[in-house]
Amino acid sequence: MSPIRLFLALLPLLLMTGCWSKVEIDEQTFIFALYIDQGDTPDKVEVTISSPLPNRLMSGQQAGSGTSKGKPYAMITKQGTSIPQALMLIQRDLTRKINFGHARVVIVGRQYAENGIKDLLDWIQREPTFHISTIVNTAPGKARDIAELTPVYEQMPAEVMLKMSLQRTMLDTSAKQCLIAEASGQGVATNYLSVGMMKMPSENGELRQWAGIQGVALYYNDKLTGVLPSAEGRAIAWALGKLGRQVYTLSWDDDQSRADILFNQLISKKSVRMGPDGPKFTLTLKGYGDLIHKRDIMNRDVKEMNAILEQKLREKIEKQLKSAFSKTQKAKSDVLQLGMLLDWNYPEFWEKKRDNWTDYYKNDLDIEFKCEINVKQTGIQS
Repeated sequence: MSPIRLFLALLPLLLMTGCWSKVEIDEQTFIFALYIDQGDTPDKVEVTISSPLPNRLMSGQQAGSGTSKGKPYAMITKQGTSIPQALMLIQRDLTRKINFGHARVVIVGRQYAENGIKDLLDWIQREPTFHISTIVNTAPGKARDIAELTPVYEQMPAEVMLKMSLQRTMLDTSAKQCLIAEASGQGVATNYLSVGMMKMPSENGELRQWAGIQGVALYYNDKLTGVLPSAEGRAIAWALGKLGRQVYTLSWDDDQSRADILFNQLISKKSVRMGPDGPKFTLTLKGYGDLIHKRDIMNRDVKEMNAILEQKLREKIEKQLKSAFSKTQKAKSDVLQLGMLLDWNYPEFWEKKRDNWTDYYKNDLDIEFKCEINVKQTGIQS
């Protein structure tokens, strides 16, 4: 046999050497979510991990409900002078090795966010098993309170937060976007959550913890500097190209006429051009929707009704967008990353403004807002 044929015959054997550094699945704790809070003292951070309990994840088990064997997930909380130290203290009490390969959600508490999330971002960069596609959300109080929610439709609270973000009802900000914002000196926005108690039929009418999205959290220099309510947060999410299907409600004729419009396609575009007085930005929102409900006391025809709906929608959306943008300026948070757009198109001008971009963004930025709306009336027309 020739040497070449011998080599080809032995080559498959070289690829069957096994995994010399393997760790068995049943020797690992898979972390699904991290909850980061300010510790009891200014120099401490509180870390809570959420992980499934494989021995309790049985088919047919009611999601989130306590059974005779308990809940199908565990949460462990420790405090340390840094996130790695807190995780080390958690690991010390576990019988399995922590694995971040399945982590998809990070939630930070408001006080920790106001003090700055730089340490968290630094840890994310240095932890090789942590995915930078992990979604980051902000809690109104302690992040750990979100971990206490009752996952009615899912097995774990972490799954609720992940799927809620992926529904695109607001934002799905990733750790990668936060890292880019930190490196470029721009702002970033995350979902701002809500938490409270409500009666749940699935839990025999008992009061249980519930969580949702109430707006958008604005960050600048890795610190929480402002919060937008739901309507304005939705406008910013639209401008960022993150918004999915949305319903807008209008009323006129002293609230006697009403209409609901379902937007199936939401588009945003931002541009910049250099003028004699400096750069002028343009932000355009386009929406294509269907009229899904109306009550018109004047019985207007289709053409007149469409004109009213499109005009009122333009006015409403532009007002919300202008108010939201004004609040981002007060928060010094360039969440639309107009500075990066300026850098790409006019790098020489950007170099002049880079060091004081925050002040320029807050006080001198020239921006124009445009809103283009198209509404169709589907179904049977009278």
